[in-house]
Amino acid sequence: MIHKSDAERVDSDPHFQDINNVLKEHAASIEDWRYHEFVQFLHEWADRFNRELGLDIKTPAIQIARIRVWALGHYRYGRNGFGLRHQVTFNLRHLERPVADLLETLLHELLHEWQELCGKPGKGNYHNRQFREKARSYGLLVDHRGRSLGIQAGPFTKLLAQHSVDAFVLPPPQGEFARSRPIGKSKLKKWSCGCTNVRAAVEVEALCLKCGAPFQKAGPAW
Repeated sequence: MIHKSDAERVDSDPHFQDINNVLKEHAASIEDWRYHEFVQFLHEWADRFNRELGLDIKTPAIQIARIRVWALGHYRYGRNGFGLRHQVTFNLRHLERPVADLLETLLHELLHEWQELCGKPGKGNYHNRQFREKARSYGLLVDHRGRSLGIQAGPFTKLLAQHSVDAFVLPPPQGEFARSRPIGKSKLKKWSCGCTNVRAAVEVEALCLKCGAPFQKAGPAW
């Protein structure tokens, strides 16, 4: 049996923590796995959230799996069947959502990790006041069951904008937050030549005067 003090020493051991970093590198290198670019993309954003939002968390163990149909993602408290900590699961059923929506799910699950490391998690996956207030500080509005009540302008949307991720697809605040500043909705599509991005409601047939390349409809960020 490992006593609590022993477990704390193991978790602080850099050699033990290396396993999640090895999994991160493994996921990015196995080109015969259809999700390797997607998981690499999630890890890049997990690092970015950790750095830019000051989460002070460990490298998560990100997996793709089929879970309950209504769940977009899941964070596992404690250790999984391999003894790993900080497991984040993305639901295989919902990977075709807009990039901003996927990143909202990622930040939500990373906030569970933050609470496990730095706060006091609610029992039974309950999203307690501490979690909801932490989420709201970044612009994520969540109820006690973990359901999204929309997104308001804040550090999350600012970071998306800095990296040209379209936040207009995110739902505006609902319920008690309905009067909060909305993200808004837009029918404009993003087009890119490689050096410049533009938005238009119609198909763009033009060449960039800077690089000479044609504008093409921009695909997913990963």
